[in-house]
Amino acid sequence: MAAPCGLYCGVCSELLLDETCHGCGCVCSQCAAEPHRANCYIHRCCVSRKGLGSCAECDDFPCTSLIQFAYDPIWRSHLPVLENLRRIRRSGVEAWLDEQEAYWADRRRLERWLQLQRECRVKYQRTCRQSQDR
Repeated sequence: MAAPCGLYCGVCSELLLDETCHGCGCVCSQCAAEPHRANCYIHRCCVSRKGLGSCAECDDFPCTSLIQFAYDPIWRSHLPVLENLRRIRRSGVEAWLDEQEAYWADRRRLERWLQLQRECRVKYQRTCRQSQDR
């Protein structure tokens, strides 16, 4: 459930609400993970090109691409990735996953996070429609 970019897949709306994805590491070929990986420049750089498990392992951390990903004006849900990756570097991915599971056990916190993801998705879809209209 740890995406190479530093997102925690366990709180992704596509996993919890849409049930269309099992996390970036899933290889079932039945969910959205494979198309996400194919379109994700972070995954292509980190995993496909450099053979790393996550950006936390990269000598170039944090690179410009990861910083731009983190501060994307539409996907505000990407904001935690830099600190998440720093934490993974310090504690290891298993300890970080345990921390994430405990943190997101708070149902109210999780609901607010999912609402943020819904808002981001609406903004993204609106932006895509506007681009197509031009």
